[in-house]
Amino acid sequence: MTKRLTLIQQNDTHAHVEPHRELRWRNGRAETWSAGGAAHIRSLADTIRREAGDACLHVDSGDAIHGTGPAQWTQGASVVPVLNAVGVELMTPGNWEFGFGPETLRERIDALSFPVIACNVHRASDGKSEFAPTVVRELGGLRVALIGITSPIVERTMPKAFAAGLRFADAEEVLPQTIARLRAEERPDLVVLVSHYGFAQEVEIARRVEGIDVILGGHTHDVLSQPVQVGRTIITQAGAHGSYLTRLDLEVANGRVCGVQHTLLPVRAEGAVDGAVRAVIDETLREHRERMNEVVGETRVLLHRGEVLESPMDNLITLAYLAATGADVSLSHGWRYGTPVPPGPITEGDLWQMIPTNPELVIVRLRGAQLQRMLEESLERTFAGDVLRQQGGYVVRFAGMHAVARLNNPSGTRLVQLEIGGDPVEADREYVVAAAGEQSVPPGGERVMSGMHAIEAVRQYLRQTGAFYGAPGGASLVAV
Repeated sequence: MTKRLTLIQQNDTHAHVEPHRELRWRNGRAETWSAGGAAHIRSLADTIRREAGDACLHVDSGDAIHGTGPAQWTQGASVVPVLNAVGVELMTPGNWEFGFGPETLRERIDALSFPVIACNVHRASDGKSEFAPTVVRELGGLRVALIGITSPIVERTMPKAFAAGLRFADAEEVLPQTIARLRAEERPDLVVLVSHYGFAQEVEIARRVEGIDVILGGHTHDVLSQPVQVGRTIITQAGAHGSYLTRLDLEVANGRVCGVQHTLLPVRAEGAVDGAVRAVIDETLREHRERMNEVVGETRVLLHRGEVLESPMDNLITLAYLAATGADVSLSHGWRYGTPVPPGPITEGDLWQMIPTNPELVIVRLRGAQLQRMLEESLERTFAGDVLRQQGGYVVRFAGMHAVARLNNPSGTRLVQLEIGGDPVEADREYVVAAAGEQSVPPGGERVMSGMHAIEAVRQYLRQTGAFYGAPGGASLVAV
C-alpha cells in the first residue's frame, strides 16, 4: 500500500524573522526581491499542512538563532519565541548555533518547543551525545526515522569558544552505525537525514553512506529548484534567510520512495501573513527597532555576498579596516550570510547582519610567505578536491592585495600571482596586516589589539567617505 508524506524545510534563516531583500541573478547581474519573514512562512506552511493533513513535518536544518543585531544583542533569545511560533517541529543545530557558546545554546534549546537532534556532537568529558542523535515519528501511517548531523567545522575552523567542551565527528564516522541501528531496532519506512553539512558534502555523503532516503540539507545556502538524486537518496536545500521553503511530497511503498514531487516556494513579502506570529515578532523586536533603523551611511552600489571569490559587502568591510588602521593589507572572513542592501541608506541593523560577531580589529606583521600560505590554505578550505574536507564559507576577503589563482590546481599551488601596493609580494618582507576575528587572523607574528571593533570601523569609514561607491582598482582575487 502506498502512503504519502510531506516534508516542509527551512534552513539557514540566520535570525531573519521579518521581510527583507534577497539576492538573485538574472542575465549575469545581481538584483534583489522582497522576501518574507516568519509570519509569512507560517501562513505558507499552514496552507501546505491543510493539504497534507497529519502526514506532514516542518523541519529546520540549522543556523537559525544567529545572524542579526537583535539575535546578537540577546545571544539568540530574541529568535526563540519566533521559532516556536512559526511551527518548526524538529531542528538540527547549524555551526552558528554554537556562536554564543555551548552553555548558552543549551539554554536556548531548553526554551524551544521542539527537539534539536545531532548524532555527531559529543561531550569531551564523557563522550556522551550532546543532543539526541535521532527521533522516530509516526506520520500518516509511516514510521519515519530522522537523524540530525551538523558541520564539524565548529571545532576545526571557528573560534574555540564555540566548541568548548565538545567534540565533532565526521559523517562517515557516525552515520553508518546510526543508520544500521535505526533500521534494525526501529524498522522505519523512511530514513531522513536533517543535515547542516553543506550541499556538495551532502551529495558525497549520499554516495558513501547507504540507507538514507532523504537529506534535508543546509549550511551552503543553495537554492535548489529541483532535488538532486544520488542513487536512492533525494537531496534538497532551501536557500537562506527564510526567503524560501522546500515542499517535498513523497509516496512510499514497501520501505522505498516510489514517487517524488518537489516545490521550491519563494516566501514573498506581499504574501499572506499569520497575525499571531506577526505579534510575536513585534514583541521580540520592539526594544531593538530604534537601534536597528538608525541610518549610519549610504551605498551607491548593491551590497551583497553572492560571489565566492569577492563581494561588494566584504569590499566595504575590508576597505573600512584599511582606512581605520593604515595597514598594508586587511582581511575579513568569507562569510556566506547577510541579506543584500540595495543602493541607498545603510542602517545599524544592516551592519549587524553583515558582521554580527563584531570582532575587534587586530594588527599583525606578517612576512609575504605567511600571507601566501594563508591564502593557499583558504583556497584549499574552499575548493578541496575531496569535498568532505571543504571547511565552509567563501575564500578569505581582503583589500590592499591583488591575487590571481587557478582553482583547479592541486593544493598548495593554486596561487599564481600576489601583489601588494602594485608590487609582487616578497617572501621575506614584513607587511602590516589588519584583520578581525579568530577566523580571519592568520597565525604567526605579534598581535596588537586596535581597540576598535569591526562595526565602528565601517561606521567611521562611511562618515569619512559620505557614501560607498564600490572597490577601486578592480577585483582583488581573479580566477584564471
